[in-house]
Amino acid sequence: MEPSARRRFMIVVIAAATIGVLLIGVGIYGLIRGPSTSADPADPSATSAHGSTDPTRGSDALPTVRGSADPVDYAREIAQALFTWDTTSGLDRSDYLQVLADEAAPAGEEGNGLVADLGNYYPTQEQWRQLLGYETRQQLTIDSAEVPGSWAQILEDASGQLAEGTVAVTIRGERHRFGLWNGEDASTSHEVAFTVFLLCPPDADRCHLLRLSGLGTPLE
Repeated sequence: MEPSARRRFMIVVIAAATIGVLLIGVGIYGLIRGPSTSADPADPSATSAHGSTDPTRGSDALPTVRGSADPVDYAREIAQALFTWDTTSGLDRSDYLQVLADEAAPAGEEGNGLVADLGNYYPTQEQWRQLLGYETRQQLTIDSAEVPGSWAQILEDASGQLAEGTVAVTIRGERHRFGLWNGEDASTSHEVAFTVFLLCPPDADRCHLLRLSGLGTPLE
């Protein structure tokens, strides 16, 4: 691929991610203040873009989340599912988002806030249509996953306002996007860092997803 063509592909792909980064909020405040009234950001009335899709793949193309009572293992599962999507699968952004929304804590205290967090991690409907034109797909390589050093102090400062078993896990890794430009393979990579907030009660057999921090603003 010619350097100029590769640069144009990178601009299209990175621009779709940058807008989302600017809109993402932080989870800690939401965890303490209670449920959000945010609506589902997905637009069910939006139509699919023109592009090469494979509708026969259907739900087989969706990532899966294996339940675990170990916060770090579960956070890794969430992170992989969050960053895995393929515009050519015949599925919509809302289908991928729903996989993570289904991991919400059963009581639903943070359900609306979680959906808002998730919506900001995915391309908008219009961006999805544009990325489909380049047959864009995405995946994540995780470099580290750990409870941040600041979490113990945050729990102490919360003075019991957080549910028992609430835990934060900070993920660091590299997001990869692949696609086509003028019929040739193209790719971009970008370092990412964020924090996953989980509910892992001592007597439960698995964790559940509460909220997500802003992309690029993890707890340290």
